[in-house]
Amino acid sequence: MLIRDILSERDIVLDVLAPDKAAVLVRAANLLARATGGDQQTIGEALAAREATGSTGFGSGIAIPHALVTGISTPTACLLLLNQPVAYDAIDDRPVDIAFGLLWPKQDTRGFLPGLAQIARVLRSSGTRKLLRSSPTPAAALAYLDQNAEAEVASEQSVEARSPGRDLYLQDA
Repeated sequence: MLIRDILSERDIVLDVLAPDKAAVLVRAANLLARATGGDQQTIGEALAAREATGSTGFGSGIAIPHALVTGISTPTACLLLLNQPVAYDAIDDRPVDIAFGLLWPKQDTRGFLPGLAQIARVLRSSGTRKLLRSSPTPAAALAYLDQNAEAEVASEQSVEARSPGRDLYLQDA
């Protein structure tokens, strides 16, 4: 999966004004509702419910608010680059200034964790975070994410090529 498969330029907002975590979730729900044609309140509630189980702030100023939802057939994302970091109860207690919102089809639970993990690996890159924070346009932000995602996919394919039968072992375990 490439980031461009689930995220478009119109779903990237730079210099977002958000006073707190709740405002970030509302803004993400708004963008995700527009992208999916879904109900903003329902999406917002799904994001908030997931957040209530534990913060999606995973450190280094990054959060990935996400939810499994019905009514969509493909994953959908948004990217918010905040103009000021906000408290987010992240694992490292640092405020968040990059929020990658993600909705995943509830019927595709098998693809969800690998997809979420790939996004997290892309955003874990300090180079990618630096480029995102200085993005002049949504197109530039998407290009930075895509570049890192392509490298991530190539790396995964290289590991799989060197480890034939790895999936069989995992299935049998």
